[in-house]
Amino acid sequence: MEARMKISQQELSLLKEYLSGAIIDTNGLPYLELSTEIGNGQIHCITMDKGLMAMEFDLTLRNDQEVTLDTSNNNCAYLFYCLKGNCFHKFRGREQVTKLEELQTVVLFNDSNHRSKFLFKKEERVVLNFIKIDFDTYKDDTIESGKGIVALLNSYNKRLGYFHYGKFNLEIGELIKQLENAKFVDSVSSLIHFHGLCHIILAKQLDQFKIDIQQGISPSTSLLKRELETISDISDFIRNYPEVPHSINSISSKSGLSPSKLQLGFKFMHAKTLGEYIRMVRLQKSEELIRTTDLNISQVVYSIGFTSRSYFCKIFKKKYGCSPKAYKKKTQETVPAFN
Repeated sequence: MEARMKISQQELSLLKEYLSGAIIDTNGLPYLELSTEIGNGQIHCITMDKGLMAMEFDLTLRNDQEVTLDTSNNNCAYLFYCLKGNCFHKFRGREQVTKLEELQTVVLFNDSNHRSKFLFKKEERVVLNFIKIDFDTYKDDTIESGKGIVALLNSYNKRLGYFHYGKFNLEIGELIKQLENAKFVDSVSSLIHFHGLCHIILAKQLDQFKIDIQQGISPSTSLLKRELETISDISDFIRNYPEVPHSINSISSKSGLSPSKLQLGFKFMHAKTLGEYIRMVRLQKSEELIRTTDLNISQVVYSIGFTSRSYFCKIFKKKYGCSPKAYKKKTQETVPAFN
């Protein structure tokens, strides 16, 4: 743990050449707090085992600023995802500039002659995440979708620099949102949870990269970017308010999207219809209420928007393997008693 923390501190120290601030150590995990003279925000860096590093830039700057990614190891790949805002990329020594937009994925390689530069525009909040793979130490066959893909990445001539501009991908964005709380780890268990999320994101990024290379880059959905963002907002609304009597007509009216576009968006983002997604969210909330509150089953049913107790019990048993009543009894029995 100490060795990994030292590597993270070194990475953050390199960034201080471009972004002044203070490196703060919280619960053994360092981050760079930007100086108010240049703007506000933080850069988090967590070094993991097996040649993986995760970093997040969350910043709003007073002036335009270039940041160069410095690395002593040229045998690396970077998988970027722009969650909020826009920024620009160019290789040092080249003229071409590429804009990274919200929800955009990017795979790139650096070398000593083609280091990556990122330009952050003033007064625009940017949340930019990336996972760095060190091929010399990365050996993880436990990720099924990652098998053989590292070999694919390694096949490119990284001495020339390489930049793959990927598709818009909301699924990766939803996973990265889960890192917002997980990155503030304060225990071994939460650190393991953070590592697990990073591995899932890595697998999704590599999976998309493989498909892009095999099939060529083409839009993964006919929806526009602003429509995808609306689907993301509606997904958050359903998760936050599962008890609301959602229907495709009410959500269509709320979002301004047609029912067909809603279904297309939810299929693309969650691999579920709108109705299936609502049912999944309500079941997850019901499991939490049964496990953590004193509400009886009928109270749970109606507090999350179901109108039929028998229907709820049927789909709950299908998902969790027993009736809601039996599930509540089982979870209560596992809670230790205190005198």
